[in-house]
Amino acid sequence: MREQLYEEIYRAELTHWWFRGRLRIVGTLIRHFAPPAQPLWVADIGCGMGAGFETLGEFGRVVGVDNSLKALEFSRSRGPHRLVAGALPALPFPDGAFDIVCALDVIEHLDDDRDAARELWRVCKPGGLLVVTVPACPWLWGEHDEINDHKRRYTRENLRACLAQLDGEWLRLSHMNTLLAPPLMIYRPLVRFCRRFVPRAEEPRSDIFDLPPTLNSLLTRLFGAESRWLKHRALPFGASLIAVQRKRLRLPAP
Repeated sequence: MREQLYEEIYRAELTHWWFRGRLRIVGTLIRHFAPPAQPLWVADIGCGMGAGFETLGEFGRVVGVDNSLKALEFSRSRGPHRLVAGALPALPFPDGAFDIVCALDVIEHLDDDRDAARELWRVCKPGGLLVVTVPACPWLWGEHDEINDHKRRYTRENLRACLAQLDGEWLRLSHMNTLLAPPLMIYRPLVRFCRRFVPRAEEPRSDIFDLPPTLNSLLTRLFGAESRWLKHRALPFGASLIAVQRKRLRLPAP
């Protein structure tokens, strides 16, 4: 992530509609599918500035992992959670260390997402959950992807192929950010078209910017409302994707 984004995202993570809506969906699906025994060990891989700790802390003990010491410094202000410097595809944990492993908008930053997925799976306990979110629709590529150093955006098939190697039990593979996707699906291609005639005269800009509180609250409710649908079935399109897999229990040797 580029240096100038840390402070900006730290301020936005707890209030901006996109972060809040995503966490509501993630929390709802974990609540729906998580192993019944609690408290659980939860890994927030690529935890950034720690916005997910409060939601994930509902399920047990959270360990925040990030390859950026600057991000971990910000995370310390989010509470007394364990923080670990580490990076995919070589996490500093033993096999099966966690009941829930989350990688929320992480693997799109990596050159080898399949290798990263195998490492996430390695540290997940049998019977545990892997939760992955990524940006969707390669044709929506824009300045936000550039400034966040994304390597790719995903189709549903791309993400399925990346995670199918893990041979887990699929609990959910779905688009999300569906209700608010149409404006983005108009805006991003339009900007790309205009850039053909008017070259960009400034650095790429993030889509995370301040909105009037009333509008931000409305967008938060709209995005978060998708959680009720996603508990039961997938959404057909959207600007992001979410995947939830359960690691199969190992059968005892005969």
